[in-house]
Amino acid sequence: MKPFKLENKKRRIQKKLFLGEFAMLGFDISCETTIKDFDSYDSFVDDFIDYIDSIGLCFGGGGLEVFEGFLCAQERYQNATEEQKAQVVAWLEARAEVKSVTAGELVDANYF
Repeated sequence: MKPFKLENKKRRIQKKLFLGEFAMLGFDISCETTIKDFDSYDSFVDDFIDYIDSIGLCFGGGGLEVFEGFLCAQERYQNATEEQKAQVVAWLEARAEVKSVTAGELVDANYF
């Protein structure tokens, strides 16, 4: 059985493996910051997590001078959207401690 080939899998198996229509899309985010101390970092991360939580996303990652990670939808079988990606990029660009932001394409969160 080939894991990424959909033709040989029934819909039930596709759902269990998060394939095809059940794929969960997310995106990478990376930004350079001017943060040098951990108190500022904690404040930035708390604000960031509060924001992405409010738009229905969850995050895995971190970093002090280069803050990077992966964002995907909080709900099972839901996808992050281009609109959410644009909102996150805009929020990060508006922060004084962020120098530059790059966001990746939407990819399958389970198989990237």
